[in-house]
Formats: sequence, C-alpha cells, structure tokens
Amino acid sequence: MADFRIGVNIMDEEMEIKELEKQIEEEIDFEKLTELCEHLKDAIREILNSCGLYFRIFSRVKSVHSIAKKIQRGRYGTAENPRKIQDLVGIRVVLYYYDDLSICRDITESTFQMIDGWSRPKYNADEFKATKINGVFRFPVEYFKLYKKELWTLPLDTTFEIQFRTVFFEGWHEIEHDMRYKSFLSDDEFWKGSEELSRILNCVLANLELSDWSLVQLFDQLSYNHYKRGNWELMLKSKYRIKISDNETLDSQILDVFNRDREVAKQFFKASRKHLIRELLKLDNPHVNYNLIVKLMNNRDVHNEEIAAICDSLSPVRDDKVYQKNTFTRLESNVLFHLELPLLHKESRNLKTEFHNAATILYKWARFKFNPVFEDIPPELSGYKNSLPGYYFNIMYSPDELSFAMKLIFIDTKSVGTMWHIQSSITLKEDGKLHFCHKTFMDMPRGISHRSTFNKPSFLPELSNKVGITDVIRLSNKARFIADKEQLQMLTGLIQAADRKLPVVVITQYTKSSAPDGNVVLYDYDYDMNTFTINGTRLAKVIGNYCHVYMIDYDLVFQFNHTIKLEQLHGKDAYGTICIFWPDYTKKAVELFTRKMVIDTHFDFNRFAFHDENISEKAFRHKLVQIIKDGNISH
Repeated sequence: MADFRIGVNIMDEEMEIKELEKQIEEEIDFEKLTELCEHLKDAIREILNSCGLYFRIFSRVKSVHSIAKKIQRGRYGTAENPRKIQDLVGIRVVLYYYDDLSICRDITESTFQMIDGWSRPKYNADEFKATKINGVFRFPVEYFKLYKKELWTLPLDTTFEIQFRTVFFEGWHEIEHDMRYKSFLSDDEFWKGSEELSRILNCVLANLELSDWSLVQLFDQLSYNHYKRGNWELMLKSKYRIKISDNETLDSQILDVFNRDREVAKQFFKASRKHLIRELLKLDNPHVNYNLIVKLMNNRDVHNEEIAAICDSLSPVRDDKVYQKNTFTRLESNVLFHLELPLLHKESRNLKTEFHNAATILYKWARFKFNPVFEDIPPELSGYKNSLPGYYFNIMYSPDELSFAMKLIFIDTKSVGTMWHIQSSITLKEDGKLHFCHKTFMDMPRGISHRSTFNKPSFLPELSNKVGITDVIRLSNKARFIADKEQLQMLTGLIQAADRKLPVVVITQYTKSSAPDGNVVLYDYDYDMNTFTINGTRLAKVIGNYCHVYMIDYDLVFQFNHTIKLEQLHGKDAYGTICIFWPDYTKKAVELFTRKMVIDTHFDFNRFAFHDENISEKAFRHKLVQIIKDGNISH
C-alpha cells in the first residue's frame, strides 16, 4: 500500500509539472527572452573586454521543464513561500585570475541594479570549496522592453543571475554538481565506505584553490624579475595581466625615461592593477596598449611630469567596434524621434525670411552629412535628388509655396543590415504659420532594437536657437527659473494649456539658496544647483528641445502645489519633488517623484556609473530623460 501511495504521489507531481509546463509555454516568449539574455551577455562582455580582462562568458535561459520542476519543487509564489525564481536568465563568467573576482564584483554592482548581496562559499579552516560568487540583478529597463510583456503571472522575478568563477574551477563545478552534490541530495550510498576517496577529492579541490592563488603570485614574481632586468614591456604585461596585442610596443621616449631612472619604472611596477582597470573602464572602447597603461597609471598613481608630457604628445589609438551578425534576419522598423511643432514667428522678420533661415539650416546639415557620397550637391539651398547603392537623397524645395522637405535613407556604417530613415519638412499650414516636422526611424535586424533607442537630429538645437520652435511658448535648452508670482502664473498657464504638445518637467527647490552674505538670491544665475534634488540645467541641455524644464524657488513651492492641486503632496513632501505634466492628448496622469524617491534611485544599467559621484542624482536624471524619450516616440 505504501508503494502504491508513493506511485500516486509521483504521478500527481508529474501531472502538476505537465500543467506548469503548458502554462509556461503559453506565457513566456522564449525567443524574445533568449534575445534579452544575449543582450545582457553582450553588455557584460563589452565592459570586461574594454578593460582587458581575461575571461570566457556563457549564458542560458532556463528550459520549460527546469522552470516547471523548480516551481513545483520549491512551491514558489505561495502564501507559505512568496519568493519568486530569480535565475530565469543566467550569465556565467569564467575568470583566469582569482583576484579578478573582486574587480568584476565591483563592476557589476555599479553597472546593474543588485538585489540583496553576493552569495559565496563559506570556508572553514579545514574545508575547501570552489572559488565563485553569485549575484542577482534587475533586468535593465531598456533591455526588458525587448520583452513585450512587462510581467507574468508565474512566480518569476524580472531578474537575472551572474556567476563569476575561476577557470580552475570551471571543470570542477560539473564534477562536484553531478558526483557529490546530487549524490548527497539523493541520500544514496555513493560515497559510503569510501570516505578516504572523498577526502582525496577534497585534496584535489585544495590543489585547485592553491593553483588560483599561486598563479597570481607567479606573475607578480615574474613582473619583479623583468623589472630587475629592465624588460619594461614584459614587466607591464606580467604586472597588469590584461590583454595586449603582441604587436604593441612601448614608446621609445618612455623607454628612455625608464632606462635613465629606474625609480620611475619602479613606481609603475608598484602601482595598483585594480586602479588601472578602473581607469580603463572610464574610457569608451579603449585601444589597450603599453603607452595607454603608462598614461593612465601616471595620471592615477605616479604623477611624473616628464612621463605626462610624453604621453600627451602621443596620438591616441582607437578601436572601431563593428557589430557583426552571422545569420540573416528580418528587419524591424523602430521610430527613434518624432517632433511636429510650429516655428517661432518674430514680428521683426517675415514668413519668407523665417522659412529661408529654417530651410537653410536643414539643407546645410543634410549637405554636410551626404557630400562625401554625393559630391555634386549644390552649396546653396536648392532642390536635389540622387541615389546610390545604400543611399537615397531627395530635397524638395519650393520657395514660392514656402515648402521644404527632405527624405534621406542611408546604411549604418557600424551595424550590419541596418538602414536609417530621416524625414524633415518646413511647410506653411492653414493657420498661417510655418510648421516644422521631423521623424527619424531605423530598420534594424530583429533583436538589436535596444541598441538605438533614441536619436534627436543634431540640427535641432541650431534650429531652435536661431529660428525658434514653439509649443505654446518658445522651447529652450536651458532650464527656466520661477522666482516670482508672475512667472508662476505663466508656468501654471503653460501646464493647463489644452493645445500643449510636449511634457513639462517641474523641479522644486528643497532648501533655500543663499548668497555669500546670507541674503536670499534674487537672480537665476545665483541659484545653487545643490538646493534642487536634480540639476535642471543639465537636464534641459538634453531634453530642452522636446520638453519644457522649469525650476521653482523654495518660497513658491507651496503656492504652486496649491494652484495645481497635487493632492499627492502635502507639507514638507512638496519640497524637492519632480513632476511631469503630460499634454492633455496623451490622457496620462501627472507623474510625481518625491525627494526620497529620487535619493533612493539606482541605475539599473549604466556603463560608467561606477566612477561617478552623486549617483542618485545622476541615476534619476538618467531615468527622467528616458521617460521623456519614451514619451516622445510613443505618441
């Protein structure tokens, strides 16, 4: 009877797993999830490559059966166990040197938004375990957009797991998992009666751990030997242990300094390898060579003036990273920027003058961009049409009708299989105003849509500054300060305007600015940006041409809140808040962020976050920019 009940239980478990598998297959788009996994792996690979680390990287998405078994076995998402599975996507990075574990830990902690802390083996004095660390991180928002569904009903968290381990333990992990870990779980007699063999297995593990430690010590000693012999390139290579091409050489001027003054060379021998890697991470796709190592370490640790002068005189070498796709894939069209607004009509100029000025700005931009391809483009504003393989250029110009339109199509020189489309026009509408319209979109291979999420035309600031673009009032790439009741009334009118097309971002001051003599400031330029939760002047430089940015004085915050009637705010919570007022046509409610929410903000993915200061301000400003960008392309 007992055996029968066991059999029934096993059958029930199998039926439950089958039902879970069916639900998982219906709910999860594994093709998109695999793409998301590949993007995460590419991002981590790019970062580690940029600082020259030796590593190999692997990734996987949990299979349907594996997810079902884990849910069934762990009873995730229940009242008794509300936890969710966190390793739906897994990244494994195998490092060649064990001291890179701490470096990679710091990099990923600062690049992605981490959940909890690192999981690592706990060691006793007489115990040996594989050298590895595991961390769980949030899916970056920009990547998770690739996955159309934001949430699923299954107990799966929107997180991924990264594991770092050393190369000596890469093979060991499989042996330990199958031959020891699973054996203990199944409670069989795999090792029973062979305890001495189990102890020998521990000795093998101990030797692997000793190998990890010995390898680093070996190269440190090798570097010292090269220092004593004056082999400066070999000293640097063995000291810093990063990828450098065999063709690279140290500049002869630097060699002369090292040969003449060994104490200078000694300072580079004693400098911190971790410092070098952190300096390399500040660069965008650096070409790593001996001269760059010397330059970075001299700036960071050594501070030798002669070496600095030599390094400044050397021409930088850059890598041209080219994205390569091995297989054919269909293209997807992605809108990257869209703006349609009237131009500013100053009384001092007529429509023809305004039209000509605006059209000239667009024409000169297009001519400068395409002149290397179409050498016969006229230097002065005119109509033009031509095409070549991979390029299409069409300017339609009718000055009598005050109509200008351009359509440009061209291949992307860095992303294989990608086409750019740019459409811009300036036309006289029935309302008697000149209207500017622009749209940028790309046809991209399926699966790399996250690589270009936004593209504001580079001529837009010039058009805005020299001609003017209006959305109820003139747009500006400078933040506007609200310091008196008249200005506050103007802002209130803008926010409540039914014909407004663009969002308004309002940043309230959380503490008063004071002049050096203790008096309250009276002018915009006297404001201390540290008295605002985020720096509105920097924000406006990025989004000011497609969004209104305002900063409200401390003494006007209460009145602003009372006028706008933001019921979510009361008392001190109103100070230091950031609000987004969307246009009426979007039907979107006001988005409000308190000062505490901003301070608690973290980057979910930022390539350079680790060396920045005031991370919360930068992180929220980054997120706010992304919110405004997303709003631009979604309407």
